[in-house]
Amino acid sequence: MLGAFFIAVFPVFCIALIGYLLTRKTDVLRHPGMPILTTQIALPALIFYSLMTKGLPVGEMLELMLVTAICVATGAAFVAFGCRLFKQSPRFYLSTLVNPNTGNFGIPMVFALLGEEALATAIVISSTITLSHFTLGITAMSGEAPWRKLFTNAPLLALVAGALLSSLEVSVPAPIMRVVELLSGVALPVLLLLLGSSLATLNLRRRSELGVLALLSLYRPLSGFLIAFAVTRFAGLDSLSSLALMLQMSMPVAVMSYILTLRYGGPSERIAALTLTSMPVSLAILAAIFAFQDLLV
Repeated sequence: MLGAFFIAVFPVFCIALIGYLLTRKTDVLRHPGMPILTTQIALPALIFYSLMTKGLPVGEMLELMLVTAICVATGAAFVAFGCRLFKQSPRFYLSTLVNPNTGNFGIPMVFALLGEEALATAIVISSTITLSHFTLGITAMSGEAPWRKLFTNAPLLALVAGALLSSLEVSVPAPIMRVVELLSGVALPVLLLLLGSSLATLNLRRRSELGVLALLSLYRPLSGFLIAFAVTRFAGLDSLSSLALMLQMSMPVAVMSYILTLRYGGPSERIAALTLTSMPVSLAILAAIFAFQDLLV
């Protein structure tokens, strides 16, 4: 079973490693157009294409978003309680420890472990977490609610458009769908290349606090899995959706959390370290889910 897990995840880490090495040796992936290519073109195309071709009915999609939101809200309650217990401000830890890296790591991992049929589900979950980053994350760190930015968020707009057209059974002309299909094929490789690139550029000068880092690194993926496992017991999701949710919620600390922490003047070095140190814990949990998936659903 571990051999099958390794075979499934090998391409994910191989492409991420290429991104890491490219960033260490060149400036190719540091071009300011790369994030635009990913977040404004390739990822929206992948979301739209997946929903139009393998999409979920709107009712199921909303149910999945609600279940994901329940996982996020439950995780936020635990983090808020823990911060109060240890007399720490939850400002920069609420989003960091609740919102996993479901985008450039989670979607490729779900695709690798569960197959193409789980891609639409993974995208809906990831879109919900993206929504949480831009609501819970920014509100907690900045003290302001940036609701207007949601209306210009390309992945969320693609999610809404794909869901509406799919539910209304509107046929998109074949040439346009072919263009969207080609653009969507760029998304997963570029997401992984940028994941490797972001890890290569993290600032990890702070090497103290190993105990704190170890505890938080363990908490993020483990709490995400346990909460998702508990919620899926009562949510009534199908087996594939339940597994996709458990995998996505078990992902490591998101690079987006580091970016937001850096932007709003938080403990960016600690959060940067967590994006790396939480990854081995996440991988161990993912391997366990993959190995015992028949017992979990």
